[in-house]
Amino acid sequence: MSEMRSLFPFYLVIFLWGASAGLLTPVFPLYIRSLGFSIQDWGTLVMVYAVSTFLFEWAWGVLSDRFDRRLFVALGLLSGSVLVPLYAVKALIPFFYVLQFLRGVFFIMIGPAVKALVSDMSASGRLGLSMGLYSATRTLGGVLGPFLGSYVAEFWSYEYAFYFYSALSLVGAAITVKIKTGMRAQIPVEKGSLGSVQGWRSLFTQGQAVLLFVLPVIIFMGHTAINSYLPVYALERVGMSTLEVGTVFSIMNLLGFLTTPLFGWASDRLGRRPVVLLGFSSSAVMLFSLFFVRTRLHVTLASIGFAVCFSPITPLLLTMLAESSPRWLLGTAMGIYSTFENLGTVIAPPIYSAAWSAYAPETLFLFGALVQAMGMLLLLSNRRRRR
Repeated sequence: MSEMRSLFPFYLVIFLWGASAGLLTPVFPLYIRSLGFSIQDWGTLVMVYAVSTFLFEWAWGVLSDRFDRRLFVALGLLSGSVLVPLYAVKALIPFFYVLQFLRGVFFIMIGPAVKALVSDMSASGRLGLSMGLYSATRTLGGVLGPFLGSYVAEFWSYEYAFYFYSALSLVGAAITVKIKTGMRAQIPVEKGSLGSVQGWRSLFTQGQAVLLFVLPVIIFMGHTAINSYLPVYALERVGMSTLEVGTVFSIMNLLGFLTTPLFGWASDRLGRRPVVLLGFSSSAVMLFSLFFVRTRLHVTLASIGFAVCFSPITPLLLTMLAESSPRWLLGTAMGIYSTFENLGTVIAPPIYSAAWSAYAPETLFLFGALVQAMGMLLLLSNRRRRR
C-alpha cells in the first residue's frame, strides 16, 4: 500500500495533463475550421503533429531511462503552455504547420516518462490496477477539459480556451518540479554491451511484445476518428453546438474514468487478453454504429458506448508491455509503444479526409470500425499461434 500511496502526489499532475489535453479535443478542430481550413487541411495538421510525435517519442523514452523522468514531464507541460497560445495569433496562421510540428516534438516527451513512472512504483501483483488508475486519472482530467474548453469557447472565444490550456499546463509543470518525495530512484541501466543488446532484442523478439507494438497503430486509428473528426462531424453534420460537443466528450471521459479501473482489476484476475479482446470487438461495433448516426441523441449514445469499450484497451496493453519488458528498459519500451500509437495517427488522417470528401463524412467511421476489427483478428490469431 505504501508504494501505491507514493503514486498519489503524481496523480494531480496526470489529472492536469489530461485536463489540458482534453480541453483541446473539441475546441481545436472547431477553431481551425472557423478559420476557413478545409477538412483536408485539418487532416494535414493532425498528420503533421503525429509525424513529429512518431519521430521523437521513442527518443524521449530512451532518454527517460537515463535521466530523472520528472524532468521530461515538466518540460513537456511547459512547452504546451508556451506554444498553444500562439495559435490565437492570426498573423501566425501560415506557420500553423510549424507550430503543430514543434508542439508534437516537445509535448510528446510526457507520455513515456509518466507511463514508466507508474510502472516503476507499482506494487507487485497490482500493475494492472495501477495502469488502470493512471488511465482513469488522466481520463478524469479529460472529463473537466472538454467541458471547460467548450464552455469558454462558446461564451468567450476559442482564444481564451487556449489561455486556460496554458494555465493548466503551467500549474502541472510547477507541481512536477516540486515533487521531491515518494518517487523511486531511476532503475539503473545494465552495464555492458551484451546486456544492452539482449535487452533491446527482447523488446522485439517476443511474440507478445511485437503484438503490443502493432496493436497501438490500430487503436489510434480509431482514436483519431473520434478525437479529430467527431467534433467537426457533430457540429457541421448533426448541428450540435460547441458546448454540446464538449459536454459529450466530458461524459465519454467520465464513463471511461469509471470503467477503466474495473477492467484493470478484472484483468489482474481473469487475464489481460480476454478483456482487451472484448474492448476491440465492442469498440468496432460502436464505431460502426456511428456510420448510421443522424441525431444528437445518436451521437451521444454511440460516442459514450465507444468510450466505455475503448478506454480500457490502452492501459491493459501497457500492463502487458511492462510485464514483458526488462525493467531497466521500461521508458524505452513505453516510448516505442507510443511511437506506434503516433504511427496510427499519421496513417489515419489521409484515409479519413479522403473518405469524408469522396464519399460521405460518416464513411470515415466505417473505416474506423473495420480497422478495430482487424485488431481483434490479430489478437485472436496471435493467441492461436501461442497455443
